[in-house]
Amino acid sequence: MAVTLQIIGYKKSGKTTVTAALTQALHTKGLRVSVIKHDAHDAAMDVAGTDTARFAASGADSVILQSANGLFYHQSQPQDVSAPALIDWLPDDVDVILIEGFKPAPYPKLVLLRPEDHLADFAKFSNVIQTASLNDHPAATLTGVTAITTWFFTDWLPLAQE
Repeated sequence: MAVTLQIIGYKKSGKTTVTAALTQALHTKGLRVSVIKHDAHDAAMDVAGTDTARFAASGADSVILQSANGLFYHQSQPQDVSAPALIDWLPDDVDVILIEGFKPAPYPKLVLLRPEDHLADFAKFSNVIQTASLNDHPAATLTGVTAITTWFFTDWLPLAQE
């Protein structure tokens, strides 16, 4: 069964940067990675410069995007689908699933904080296991992509695989 981690935060908190970095690092280690992204806006799939194009370029074996335009898994099908239902669509041989967004979903969460965010803003979401920031934030226990990636591989992934 695939190890699953949600990366949540508000707009411009660094979710895509962290998701792409983890995807690339996992791919480099020979692990099969799937990324599921939630987008509340009118996003499109695999357009140059978009998040989904970055994930694919980082080595994701499959990418799913849910947006106001529809559900994209290299096909368009407008509907509101939960993260667990989307996971069911993924190949069985995936090693790691990274979920960007879907804040209410029931998976372990890495919270990314912007300078103006408060940890209390995320209190209603279950399974928060770590807080981080790409900038210096007093409530973050990790700062920067390198620290997040190190934590992921040294502390979290080994425990999640047990």
